[in-house]
Amino acid sequence: DVLPNGNLVIAGARKLTFSGETQNVVLHGLVRPSDIDSSNTILSTNIADARLEFISDGSLTAAQKRGWLSNLYEKLRPF
Repeated sequence: DVLPNGNLVIAGARKLTFSGETQNVVLHGLVRPSDIDSSNTILSTNIADARLEFISDGSLTAAQKRGWLSNLYEKLRPF
């Protein structure tokens, strides 16, 4: 999208799969057209309001989740 001031709204996604784990990485941000070089790339330091999302799914993610008993203990303990 192009904002009224000429800046561009960008979004991109990449899906990685390794060791039975799937990870989706999503990038959102704003860039100035003048920061885009001749090879149509931009440095990550030139992305304003950058937001990265990491979404994992697979056996490793499932193994790291706490069980219901651990969650209950966490809610009931005073400190």
